[in-house]
Amino acid sequence: MHLQYCIHEYKKVNLFHYDTELDNIYMKIRFHCSQLKADQYKYNFIPNSKCTECNKNKQETIHHYFMVCTKYIHQRKLLKQNISNMSPYFQNLSNRQLISIVEGHKNPDIDTNIYKNIYQFIKLYIATTGRFAA
Repeated sequence: MHLQYCIHEYKKVNLFHYDTELDNIYMKIRFHCSQLKADQYKYNFIPNSKCTECNKNKQETIHHYFMVCTKYIHQRKLLKQNISNMSPYFQNLSNRQLISIVEGHKNPDIDTNIYKNIYQFIKLYIATTGRFAA
């Protein structure tokens, strides 16, 4: 039931063309039906939600994956640099702002094309972490 809802919801979002595996992974992250352990645990697919990629003994949530997990320090730094360079608005990007962007929230004063580029950087982060590799 929940999986069908996720598929239905991400098909409704028209941010960019969905033709790659990275697009699918990113949409699943946004709709909390991804392979992140917190999403899997929430629906009783796995016995716990702890991140196995780092030693922090924390739930593997969107926030943890994008902001905290020590395994992805270099990828995170590159993501923040790339987004900061997109617009003066993003120059001092906080973790809260970045998570808001990852979750698809937009500032109406920012050009849509800037967000399209940011989504490409988010997908680059997903790809370079290797977290969702088959």
